[in-house]
Amino acid sequence: MAKLDIDCLIIQGNTDLQVSVEDANLLLSSNKKASIRIIDGMNHILKNTSEKRKENLSSYNDPSLPLNKELTEQITIFINK
Repeated sequence: MAKLDIDCLIIQGNTDLQVSVEDANLLLSSNKKASIRIIDGMNHILKNTSEKRKENLSSYNDPSLPLNKELTEQITIFINK
């Protein structure tokens, strides 16, 4: 990330069990052209879930759950900048 000289968007869910918000902030600090969006309730597979580990993990095998709505909104805003 530090070698990139382009605008970058870091999107992080605050219920992600694999990558923490702190990890996302480390990425942010490595690139002056990066911006970050922390999405409330989004997990590692980009779906809404609670912080409860069992419920969060069960979402990994549930294809009926939609992607987080704010995720697509933030990507659209970034692309249209």
